[in-house]
Amino acid sequence: MRTRPLCRDHGGDARSQELAASIEAHQRAIARHEGALLQEIAEFDRVEAWRGDGALSMRAWLVARCRISAARARVLVTVAEDMVELPRLSHALSEGSVTLDVVAPLAAVATRATDAGVAEASAHWTPKQAREWAAGVKGVTGADSAQLFNRRSVRFDDERCTLWAQLTRDSYASVKSALVGRALRHDHPSSGDDDYEPFEARCADALLNICVESGRRGSDIVHGGAQVTMVVHTDLEMLLRDDGYGHASIEGGGPISAEVARRLACDAGVTISFDAPDGTCLDQKPLRRDPTTAQRIEIRRRDNGCRFPGCSCTNVTAVHHVVWASRQGPTVMSNLLTLCVAHHSRVHELGWKVDGDANDLVTFTSPHGRRFVSSPSPNWRRSIPMRT
Repeated sequence: MRTRPLCRDHGGDARSQELAASIEAHQRAIARHEGALLQEIAEFDRVEAWRGDGALSMRAWLVARCRISAARARVLVTVAEDMVELPRLSHALSEGSVTLDVVAPLAAVATRATDAGVAEASAHWTPKQAREWAAGVKGVTGADSAQLFNRRSVRFDDERCTLWAQLTRDSYASVKSALVGRALRHDHPSSGDDDYEPFEARCADALLNICVESGRRGSDIVHGGAQVTMVVHTDLEMLLRDDGYGHASIEGGGPISAEVARRLACDAGVTISFDAPDGTCLDQKPLRRDPTTAQRIEIRRRDNGCRFPGCSCTNVTAVHHVVWASRQGPTVMSNLLTLCVAHHSRVHELGWKVDGDANDLVTFTSPHGRRFVSSPSPNWRRSIPMRT
């Protein structure tokens, strides 16, 4: 049974603030214990001490003795092996400044040369950002792209009226752009209205409409005013030279190989971006209130969705001025960041404060004084060496 009434101050009462601080303290303690646990697992596994208990592997020993799932045991053993060569990242976990969910994908790709940089940069990363950075480091080869192309498929479940698709990254980006473009095309009532339709339902309607129009018009498909756009970011060296090293990715789709980037560039408009030495796009002059198309593209690449820590919204977003335009805030990259509809409303109407450099760290402060720090996508600046 509930022991105290619902708080109408949304976390502003003393008990809620006490609980929030306690939860964070527990999580830091868990991270410190996990750091020590990984070190001991690595030592125990190195001498194969698990054989003395009749286990066939360190993973099996953990499942039997610690009563954890096989999936968690696999993560612990894998990360423990990787962390032996990563003292700075191991220390960050042991002191509770990062969590195991953040460390796990980083440990798989970090090296001794990048260990210190990764440990410092990941202090404000979410697990999603850690996975993004790791995927960027791994990259995608031509063989990977060919394998994904050969696995493309659509499966139908007639009983449940569902379908499942496995697409290449560029095909996925095109399909998503077409559906999201249609779903966002009209004004819709608020979620409290009777005739409100969820975003996912509108995407389903968009899929049906495109298929119906395709059948009626043959190959002449009209997307109802929703432009189908796919944005690819790639280094010029990779695009122009067969042996050029660089990075290429589809916005919202992840890394792609050099071959895929070149194929897409054959029949696409190409915009050349001149970047600063640290990899960031140079700011444009503050000539107007609304961001330019080039700025919006770069902001989407930098933020990869709503910048509010922990928010997973990537589609229904808007570009927000950190220092409001109505208060003479400049329309430059450092003053622009992405917020979803819900968090945009919190900043404008519900008293949340935002300050900082959108190209670096941004702090969100609640009406009750609690602070949350957000950093850009780790693949944007590429301040940590991707190759040693």
